[in-house]
Amino acid sequence: MVEAVSTKRLIVSGGMDAGGQLLVDEQVKLVGRARDAHLVLSDRRVSRHHFHVFATKDGVHMRTCNNASPLVYGGQEVHDAEVHVGGTVLVGDTTLLVVESGALEQEKASAHDGATTVASLLTGAASEIRGLAAMYALNEALTPASDAQGIEGILGSWVKQHAPCSAVELLPIDERARASENGEPLVETALADGNTRIAVPTYGASIGGVAFTLAMPPSRIGDSLRRLLVLAASLCGAHLARLSVLATVKEDRETLRRQAVGSAHAFLGDSPAAVELTRIIPRLAGSDVTVLLLGETGVGKSFVARLLHETGPRRDAPMRIINCAAIPEALIESELFGHERGAFTGAIATKVGAFEAAGHGTILLDEIGELPWPSQAKLLRVLEEKSFERVGSNRALALHARVVAATNRDLSAMVAEGTFRRDLYFRISAAKYTVPPLRDRGDDLVLLAQRILADIGPSAGRRLEGFSSDALEAVRAYSWPGNVRELRHAIELAVVLGSGPLLTAADLSLAPPAASAPAPEGEGEVESRDTVHLPAKLEDIERRAIDAALRVTGGNVTKAAALLGISRNTLHNKMRPRT
Repeated sequence: MVEAVSTKRLIVSGGMDAGGQLLVDEQVKLVGRARDAHLVLSDRRVSRHHFHVFATKDGVHMRTCNNASPLVYGGQEVHDAEVHVGGTVLVGDTTLLVVESGALEQEKASAHDGATTVASLLTGAASEIRGLAAMYALNEALTPASDAQGIEGILGSWVKQHAPCSAVELLPIDERARASENGEPLVETALADGNTRIAVPTYGASIGGVAFTLAMPPSRIGDSLRRLLVLAASLCGAHLARLSVLATVKEDRETLRRQAVGSAHAFLGDSPAAVELTRIIPRLAGSDVTVLLLGETGVGKSFVARLLHETGPRRDAPMRIINCAAIPEALIESELFGHERGAFTGAIATKVGAFEAAGHGTILLDEIGELPWPSQAKLLRVLEEKSFERVGSNRALALHARVVAATNRDLSAMVAEGTFRRDLYFRISAAKYTVPPLRDRGDDLVLLAQRILADIGPSAGRRLEGFSSDALEAVRAYSWPGNVRELRHAIELAVVLGSGPLLTAADLSLAPPAASAPAPEGEGEVESRDTVHLPAKLEDIERRAIDAALRVTGGNVTKAAALLGISRNTLHNKMRPRT
């Protein structure tokens, strides 16, 4: 009779050894990872000899061994504790439950999915630890989900491990109000079969909430389990809201892309040259052939390259633009192919080059005519072999990106002069197209000017209605040696200088048509700033440009610097007398 009262059982209800048990009587017994322990645990956070335990009248007494970490009982860290029947203790990552010896069969009959059933019984720090671990596991599992169906499946798998749920259901939005009656965070309903349905509303998502069906009556559900379900539903709602935002962004991006591509004909104009460009872009975009874009400075070669990328099957992959003229010769290979740590002086970390960063996207080699001869040879090898190596590495990386090249130089003439490799020229010019200058595009100028003004108008800080008739006439008449880049720059400056709702010819500050009579000597630097008579010193040309910009802007250094495309400090430095 005394035996039946004093004997207890210590059940492993959570952790790696869930299901294990130890019969506890008046004799002191050892729990730990050691082979000689009466209850051997696999938990690496449990000491070899962690604590001793023996039965008492109301439960068991636990005392930690020397140098063992404390137990967690009642939300407190303890080394010596009297644990009553029904109490739980956390040791390492393992949860132990104290029950009456004769109650084992009843406990088994009422258990649901082993270790996770006791989540509703945990209190204090133990509950917080288990809850945090469960939330982390759910968040990790939800990361790859791409739709509501996937999230529902992941949540269903998660509750089998962390909550005694027999079913999970995502509620439609019209059930949100019913799921949050009286402002409560959840609605709990006792079902006829003895189970419980807990509906948790979610907000900011495409669902109204999550309904959990628990295989137990409401009386056995603890607050810690309710909190766990509320957090799980909120986390699912947050992930669904994130997916909704990402879908909206993707849809908006695709809409903008279609608008940009669909309006390429209108944006580029109706001239024969623009029509031909609009016709050929889809054909080139659908292939992987290397394209060489030729044309004067500022005609929009980079824009055409981007259209090739955006209208082709690689549009969802990155596009990388490398200006070969702006990179020092010693760093060209590092920029293109990357380098390993310690490959050269200053290489303090591994660097991913443009070819690797582009992935399966597109890489534009702008101003390829400026590529040094040694780098030309290496680029040719990469294009031929479809692989490359980082500087300082002998490991070959596959080239997946499509290559587009652009230049304003005559590469065929450079080949004849021996300054550009013939084999590389033939390799990059499998498809060759010359982007026409503005002077060959007629009334396209007006369409382009209006589109540019529409782009920059919202940031002007004042109301802009368009161009005056004299401004449009000046746009048509000007030769635009800088092409689209110069057109945009002129309009940006006109927005800064102008004051009315319409941009006028005076705001644009353009030169008169080429047929105009020449200005007297000493007057007309502004009108002839696009003309250079050689031979001439570079310093003199720069001085004339600065004087012209200052004259146009009435001596305003800030506006003159904007007109010249340099910073205010740079302009000040150039204006200083040279000694």
